[in-house]
Amino acid sequence: MSQKVKKKKSKLRRVSFKDKDWYTIIAPKSFNFKPIGEIIGMENNINGRTLETLLYDFTNRYQDISLKLKFKVVQVNQEAKQAQSMFLGHSYTNDYVRSLIGRGSSKIQTIINLTTKDNYTYRLTIICTTIKRARSSQQIVIRKIMREILKEFSKTLNHEKFITGMIYAEFTNQIIRIAKTIYPLSNCSVIKCKLISVPEGGEDMVYVTKDEDFELVEVEVKRSRKSDIKRTERINVKKLTRNKSSPRPKSPTNDVPSDSNEAKEEVSEKST
Repeated sequence: MSQKVKKKKSKLRRVSFKDKDWYTIIAPKSFNFKPIGEIIGMENNINGRTLETLLYDFTNRYQDISLKLKFKVVQVNQEAKQAQSMFLGHSYTNDYVRSLIGRGSSKIQTIINLTTKDNYTYRLTIICTTIKRARSSQQIVIRKIMREILKEFSKTLNHEKFITGMIYAEFTNQIIRIAKTIYPLSNCSVIKCKLISVPEGGEDMVYVTKDEDFELVEVEVKRSRKSDIKRTERINVKKLTRNKSSPRPKSPTNDVPSDSNEAKEEVSEKST
């Protein structure tokens, strides 16, 4: 019987640590080309890798420490040991999202896909929380306001300014300005954003600062009687925001004896 000849498998060469290099990840132009971290690897396996960082690294403000930014490597410069990245999305930490929703309040959430003026498509998740529990008719109107305002912004803004409005709470401030007439809100946040599609040849062209001016957006909302704030609800809101009043000062007591006391003293003197 013929014996089967076993073919020797060619051994794959293992990649050692010496073959790898450290690359500095550079943020896109909309974040002012700031270095956001380092990553180790080879030139052929760096593209497509993702990196997370905090908004705190860009602003140095403590209130931004719960917002995470996600970037993706799109181009590698072997000579400079640098890698250019693009913005993939952002999200808040789970503990921050849980802290927004208190007992006795209503959570109004919506998820919407928006296409900017330069054909970038993002998927946004927005949450509004009320001070007290709102009626279902009020929640429907507030949800409609959220969607209409974001649609108006996406029609007129490029993706660089759209990102700035999302991250630095310009969109949510405009939502609160209009939605508080339906029911008072305690918070409004874009808790999550994800980049879905990019046009061909799309890249960041402009650097937009957080102090950039945004036009006011007006939305026509058809209200029903049930969606208006009742008088009793306004009173409850005032009680929540009003400071505790200091106790009233007691009226000073009169040390001068009254006429009845003087008359009693005169009668007792005569009897003696």
